[in-house]
Amino acid sequence: MGVRRAVEMVLDAPHKHKNPIYTFGPLIHNPQVLNLLEEKGISVITEVPEKGSGTVLIRAHGVPPQSKKDLKQAGFRIIDATCPHVIKVQTIIRKYAKQGHASIII
Repeated sequence: MGVRRAVEMVLDAPHKHKNPIYTFGPLIHNPQVLNLLEEKGISVITEVPEKGSGTVLIRAHGVPPQSKKDLKQAGFRIIDATCPHVIKVQTIIRKYAKQGHASIII
């Protein structure tokens, strides 16, 4: 569900958002889909540049909060395609981290 959602969001992005369109890291782990995105002019960036423009789509697996902040500071518009299930787990971990607990994800 989260992967399908992310793919739909990125394929719709060029029609709704400022170009160029990037994904921060590979959107999903599917070489055929990644090739399709490349053919449509949607590139992958793996590091936050000092200055950027256009739109960056956050992949289905999510990214650390600091990465999102850094992308915004660099000048990108952010589309967060993190899977809702991943967001739920991140929220639980954040809650317990604030209480001093460590989390292990298996």
